[in-house]
Amino acid sequence: MSFPIVGAMVVSLFANSPLYSPLAKQTGAEFVVNGEASRSCGEYIQALNAERSARPPDALPGMRYTALYAVFVAVTDGFLTGVNYVDREQPQLGKFSDAQSRMVWLENYCKVNPSARFVDGLEYLRLELIKNGT
Repeated sequence: MSFPIVGAMVVSLFANSPLYSPLAKQTGAEFVVNGEASRSCGEYIQALNAERSARPPDALPGMRYTALYAVFVAVTDGFLTGVNYVDREQPQLGKFSDAQSRMVWLENYCKVNPSARFVDGLEYLRLELIKNGT
């Protein structure tokens, strides 16, 4: 069964439902991700490397220097915002973390799983934030 979803924000609305699981292949739950969230972890690593190359030594914290890296940060923030909107038991998820630490966590995940979908990394990030109470 497939669930067509348009954009990262809508994907996030399903993130806490039984329709979505990072282990979708094992559970049989499937869904379609459209838009930027459908990119792979390998693409994230490429975007991150390009960002690091473009970033000057005196870069301001929080400033983005490449468009694609900025997209990955926005997709991550949008995913967590959507999850917080849907999950009324944990509507503050990510409150005690910052974008840089979340992107580093995703970097580590994506280096190990370059062929994984970026949205799967986002779900694992969500689980890590829950586990750590952040």
